[in-house]
Amino acid sequence: MDLLAPSFRSVVDTDNGPGDTKDEQVNKVDAAMDWVRQHVLGRFRKYGFKVWEHRDDPAYETRIDDKLREARQGVGLLRRANEGERKPLLRVLLMAYGRIGRRRYELMLPLMPTAMGRDMKEALSAGNGMVDGGADEELQDETDQKTRAAARRPNAAEVNNGHWTAYVRDFSPQLRALLESQSRLPPPHLTRPPLRKLKPQVEELNSWFRPMPLSRVKNQTKEWYADVLYKAHPPLPLPEWQRLRALAVGTLKEGMRPRRTPIAPARRQSALELVVMYGKPNPRKAFGNKQAHQITPRYMRRLWAQVFAQCPVMEWEAEKARWKVTWGEQALGMAYTLELEEAVAEKAAATSG
Repeated sequence: MDLLAPSFRSVVDTDNGPGDTKDEQVNKVDAAMDWVRQHVLGRFRKYGFKVWEHRDDPAYETRIDDKLREARQGVGLLRRANEGERKPLLRVLLMAYGRIGRRRYELMLPLMPTAMGRDMKEALSAGNGMVDGGADEELQDETDQKTRAAARRPNAAEVNNGHWTAYVRDFSPQLRALLESQSRLPPPHLTRPPLRKLKPQVEELNSWFRPMPLSRVKNQTKEWYADVLYKAHPPLPLPEWQRLRALAVGTLKEGMRPRRTPIAPARRQSALELVVMYGKPNPRKAFGNKQAHQITPRYMRRLWAQVFAQCPVMEWEAEKARWKVTWGEQALGMAYTLELEEAVAEKAAATSG
């Protein structure tokens, strides 16, 4: 880990404003860099303890080899991102801001119904023990399950008319507001396909033109429910959303530290020499990374804008008693419109003067 953090710091290290004190400069850590550090440490700690538990199990060596292969792939991803390759760098930012990967599930937790949120907490806590469980709500969950089991199961027509909560849990108010906003104002589908159906559409007749069996109705309803949750974009916390907006618009700058120049060998090895020495040459070592890009503020601003366009934020409107959802794409559009209006106004003032 000590080798990964310095190599990635030049990509995601934060800039400190001229008015920041020394303590504030130390405490300001970029979300991407902090997430990468914590993710790598958590994974190694988790599997380091598991390796110790299975130290006398020869069959566990295959699992260790698989995880070491994943770790090497992660190192390669960070190395290519640090070289400015667009896809790896964008993937790291998407994982850090919860558009894909583990953090997306963590951001979905507050939106989920009680029992599903508890199940997700248990799944995440099984990963590294960092998430608390919800044992105090078990009694209410068991009561809800007994109530649903005793109720009559609806058929396909009733499910299509909105009576699908007998098979799956109803959306929470926050999740429903988010899904309705996402369906009405779809963000760029960079990581998730667009959300089209907020209600299940189950075929009422099977291939024999008979009423669809209730077991099939149940399975199709669960498939629709899982598809909706898969396509949902969880909201970011307000301070993080505001900071990412400032990075995407350009009002907040991050200092780009120059990369340390590696010590070049006296002579670059040819592809034939690499084959003789290692058996399979690495194209990047033999010919260099052709997709590398110089990491400039303008380059990073474009990547941050791509990530921010998919990030919503939710605020409670007390006057209207509802959740307000604002998407990054909307905020970017308003910021660019305001910037254009200011430029036109300055040009008009200069012309008239």
